[in-house]
Amino acid sequence: MPILPIYTFDHPVLRQETSQIEQDSAELQKLIKNLILTMRNAEGLGLAANQVGKSLALTVIDLKHVPGMEERGELVLINPALTGTEGESVFEEGCLSLPGIREEIVRPEKIGVKFLDRNLKEVEIEAEKILARVIQHEIDHLHGKYFIDYLSPFKLSLLKTKLSKMMRGDVETEYPLAPPSGPHPKPKGKVRKLAGM
Repeated sequence: MPILPIYTFDHPVLRQETSQIEQDSAELQKLIKNLILTMRNAEGLGLAANQVGKSLALTVIDLKHVPGMEERGELVLINPALTGTEGESVFEEGCLSLPGIREEIVRPEKIGVKFLDRNLKEVEIEAEKILARVIQHEIDHLHGKYFIDYLSPFKLSLLKTKLSKMMRGDVETEYPLAPPSGPHPKPKGKVRKLAGM
């Protein structure tokens, strides 16, 4: 199974609303496996299908490297939707599509979420803390939203140089990236890994 290249800011596929998945298929199951492999290779906590160029309402999550979550297996969420939120927390987030950027983001601390699992069976769970945060981060991806969209205009302006470089392909990661949608790509070598979602 191949490790897929990850799309970075601000590729058009990452800004589109993803399509609901209506039925199972061999292609869907292959994509799920490849998403999990790609996420683990990049040391991410989650990965949405549109981050690898597939505009589908599908995301995978794996928190086994998070202290206290070692026993939790990977989570596959198809067509996920929040059913409720509660509380508020602040936490520093990163993203595999925004390498090198980490910012504190306010989100609900507890959520309810319904989705289809990898066998397209309906599931409804409650989640809190890091799991709730990662689920919300990934659902945002499926609606064409980045975590930096929650930042104030001032904080976003401080990231302008980094984001401009990213759009040109002038970014370094230890995982494969898709070519930028803009002109003048400048592929770089490998450097330290940055955990993201």
